[in-house]
Amino acid sequence: MKLSTRSRYALEGMLYLAAFGQDRPVPVKEVAEGTCISMAYLEQIFFMLKKSGITSTVRGSHGGCVPAKPLNEITAGMIVRAIDGAISPVICVENPEQCDNRPSTCSTRPLWMKITKAITETLDNITLEDLKNGFLKEREAQQQP
Repeated sequence: MKLSTRSRYALEGMLYLAAFGQDRPVPVKEVAEGTCISMAYLEQIFFMLKKSGITSTVRGSHGGCVPAKPLNEITAGMIVRAIDGAISPVICVENPEQCDNRPSTCSTRPLWMKITKAITETLDNITLEDLKNGFLKEREAQQQP
């Protein structure tokens, strides 16, 4: 399974908010400059995240995006689902009736279900707080002589 570029960029953008927002609204332009992602692309992504209740916006000259929930309540899985929808390598895991074979005889479906479970459990057990802490720790280690 390959995650979309949009979901990868959504994770990067949310990590930027978590690491550098420090309880302040962050303009999309700043996120774009800090992550080297197109501002127009990030605006689309943050719109989807807002629609899903993951971010909110603050208007005004000091406005921007903020996480809509505490960082320890936002998971990587929530962010990926807000952008890509269901997380599964093949469609028959989510919708058995769309299986190319008859679901009752699809011999590989248990494998796809196991893979989907591993991916979703991993994404759902990593919070934005975890990502932020790991990023800042790695960044600090790189800056030390």
